[in-house]
Amino acid sequence: MRAFVLMFLIWLLAWPAFAAESEPVDTGKVTASIVSSHNSVAPGQEFYIALRTVLDEGWHTYWRNPGDSGEPVQINWDLPEGVTAGEISWPIPRPIPTGPIVNYGFEGTPLFPVKFTVSPDVEPGTDITVVSNFYYLVCADVCIPEDGSVSLSMIVGEPVEDARWSPEIVAALASSPIRGEVQGAIQKSGDVIDISFTDLPDGDFSNAYFFPYDQGVLGHSNPQTVTRGADGLRLSAIPDYLWENTLPETLEGVLTYEAGGELKGTNIALTVGESLNIGATAVPRPAVGGLTVWTAIIGAMIGGLILNLMPCVFPVISIKALSIAKTAHGERSVIRREGWLYTAGVMATFLLLTIVLLALKAGGAEIGWGFQLQSPKVVAGLAILLFVIGLNLLGVFEFGGGLQNTGQSLTQKSGAAGSFFTGALAVIVATPCTAPMMAGAVGYALAAPAIVTLAVFMALALGFALPFLLIAYVPGLLSKLPKPGPWMVRFKEVLSFPMFAAAIWLVWVLSLQAGEDGVLVVLSAMLAVAIAIWCFKNTRLFGKAIGALAVLAAIFMPLSLSGAGTDEAVAAELKAEAWSPARVEELQAEGRPIFVDFTAAWCVTCKVNEKLVLNTSKVQELFEETNTAFLIADWTNKDDVIAAELAKYDRAGVPLYLVYSDNSVSPAILPQTLSYNVIRKAIAGE
Repeated sequence: MRAFVLMFLIWLLAWPAFAAESEPVDTGKVTASIVSSHNSVAPGQEFYIALRTVLDEGWHTYWRNPGDSGEPVQINWDLPEGVTAGEISWPIPRPIPTGPIVNYGFEGTPLFPVKFTVSPDVEPGTDITVVSNFYYLVCADVCIPEDGSVSLSMIVGEPVEDARWSPEIVAALASSPIRGEVQGAIQKSGDVIDISFTDLPDGDFSNAYFFPYDQGVLGHSNPQTVTRGADGLRLSAIPDYLWENTLPETLEGVLTYEAGGELKGTNIALTVGESLNIGATAVPRPAVGGLTVWTAIIGAMIGGLILNLMPCVFPVISIKALSIAKTAHGERSVIRREGWLYTAGVMATFLLLTIVLLALKAGGAEIGWGFQLQSPKVVAGLAILLFVIGLNLLGVFEFGGGLQNTGQSLTQKSGAAGSFFTGALAVIVATPCTAPMMAGAVGYALAAPAIVTLAVFMALALGFALPFLLIAYVPGLLSKLPKPGPWMVRFKEVLSFPMFAAAIWLVWVLSLQAGEDGVLVVLSAMLAVAIAIWCFKNTRLFGKAIGALAVLAAIFMPLSLSGAGTDEAVAAELKAEAWSPARVEELQAEGRPIFVDFTAAWCVTCKVNEKLVLNTSKVQELFEETNTAFLIADWTNKDDVIAAELAKYDRAGVPLYLVYSDNSVSPAILPQTLSYNVIRKAIAGE
């Protein structure tokens, strides 16, 4: 009896060394261990050991393709002779939105099974010890790299399954994606990639989602649009950088769907460059996270309303205000007609810009909101046009015949041309500005299919035009305006000064785009305009001919302009470095906080933030005290790399402010209106 008790105690004390679970290790935000499907195994047998992770609430780790940021879970094994390990059987990932980016990963208690094989040559009675060295990046508001090492031992002999962990490992393997009968193909069409699937299993594919094994296949942060056909399924997404190179014949990934109330997944190899026939289709709808079509449309309309208050728009809409003041006490039908014509000018110009933008993006161009002011030719032309309008408002050429009629018909004259042109000009000048509610909607629109892009931009146009349209239909507002009189002349003259101010601003923008030569060209064109005005007052044919030549010179001189780099000049002014993805990686490796300013010379909001916040001694001292690197991504001239980076954060324009605080992989996105406290808290990771 004593011998039996003694043997039992010895076995009991030795049990942990041969248990099917290692001692757990608390790495900080995760408690990790390895568990085995068997307590003992036979020579030549296959069995499973799984890394078990228990994450703190609100924290996540990453799949084999982590998405926009992060690192996958990694397991390295130290194995005894005669034991081999396979690859991780990955669980089904979930999209994890973090601000504008989307990661692929896991929360809760994910299990990562790995198949092991014992060689037939291993002698029974052998003690085998498996050591797992693991690493994972665990993230919430910040990201923390954690690692650890655990071991598990078992005896080679009669195979004995573990009653606790074997069922859990079997369940994890059963829920992991496996290769089925589904057929898939992928091809790029313009700025969209279409992924088609046929031979689908039974299930609900309304929220289907494709997780590619490789990064760079599709934009993770952009929604995947689901189109269900009678014979299959199509997902539309935004292509990423791999499509710029030669792709392999197949791309692999996981298609997820729901069946029986559970999330299911199937591994699929997609044939590159082909499309499968999915049969008659239903109306597509966005599938994952972020904005929906309707929230983007509503956000765009609200953003359009607020856009009327932005400083870059004021000089132009003031012309419309003058027109309303002139006609406020006239016939109601005339006021309403002008309101609708102004709206038509806004809508038509937005439509034209959207079509041009879509066409350029379909051709592979990386462009975004306000793209027209990235052209020095357009900037110079607008500066000259606003200069001419200012002269007209000031009364410089409100005499004579043809020139007066030409100028007034385009700006201040009541009627179809005046109202329509004012709406068109307001849109062209307004697009560099961004307003709250606009940035996300515009970014969503540019990432969505063309029909959604048109819908969002038309909502933005309607919101922009709506105030003047409402004024035309609200008699109470019109009745409060003073009646026309001598004050109108002074009011008109005063409005010329915002025009000149806007022209000066555009000349300054041009100086950053095209340098000193660009300024010389545009000022020479303005001189030609002045000569033309003087010549057109001359009733003789020769004088008018000289005036016509001067007008042609003013038109063609801006066409000779081309852009020049501005990064170094802006960076020097703000004591910063020029931004690049490589520089961000270098600074992150050094462990330094990073502030990134995506800006442009034609962005009024950007310049206000720089003047009032970023370029102050208080913020500069904050950067020095915290050893924060200040990087500037200058988008004054067209830059595909910056455009692509903006798209990663669902932005189609500037400003965009990012802060990488200590130990953070994903940056914090700051508001478009900056303050010292906002920057300080972001750097501190608060």
